[in-house]
Amino acid sequence: MIWLGTAAARCCPQARMVFFTPDTDILVLAVAHYEKLCKNTAISMRTGALEIKPIWSALGRDKARALAAFYAFTGADTVGRFSGQGKTKWFQHYMKADHKVITALMKLTEEGDVTQEVKDTLARFVCSLYCPKGIHITDIPELRWHLFCKHLAESSKLPPTVGALEKHIERVRVQCRVWSQAVERWQCLFNPLHHGYHRNDHGKIQPTTTDVPPAPLAIVELVRYQCKAHCTTQRCSCRRNNLACTDLCLCGSDCENDVDYNAESHAQESDEDM
Repeated sequence: MIWLGTAAARCCPQARMVFFTPDTDILVLAVAHYEKLCKNTAISMRTGALEIKPIWSALGRDKARALAAFYAFTGADTVGRFSGQGKTKWFQHYMKADHKVITALMKLTEEGDVTQEVKDTLARFVCSLYCPKGIHITDIPELRWHLFCKHLAESSKLPPTVGALEKHIERVRVQCRVWSQAVERWQCLFNPLHHGYHRNDHGKIQPTTTDVPPAPLAIVELVRYQCKAHCTTQRCSCRRNNLACTDLCLCGSDCENDVDYNAESHAQESDEDM
């Protein structure tokens, strides 16, 4: 559909062009490729007709061109979505995104491997969405740990692991490659089996969610108690059960029953014995 639109635009650039579709994907592609469509282009959807030029102008050239990649990254039918995060919230963060994020999204359509810089930039973008108000963490493992310990966030409310995000990025590349060439009659696409997908035992292509466990077994087995003091008496549930306090407990940095404090005490006792 978009390719036919660009072909018509080459013949009559000032013509009135209206796409009739209920699909938001077409709206996104029309905005992303607006420079190659008729300047008087609109989309007729269930909610009414939308003119493309005002949307393109409001976004600006770079954000408009990266819109399809952003749309795929934040959740498309063939890619997957971020649990608990809707398009509205994502779009608000997209409008605040810096040039590095926009550049990283646009690079997802290019040949070759994704650079570590692009991965780190997109991870930072994801962290900006999940960070609680007043918290600024740009490292995904650190943010997952913070949300797990301090906010008792369920797994469905945590950002994806680094391994899961990397697989997601590869799947996004497959979709972005298609959409970036929507104006081309013949497309040169990525092999999905090399980019975040695999064949199951029945030969069906399925997404590869991650190659690594979401958390070490030791974290899964952590215990959390409500003690808020220094944990020096049997009132501390951990001490009463001969356990060291963990990061999940509420006692904080003044705890005298955590692993670090116990190790320091043993070291001092050894020095005194010598």
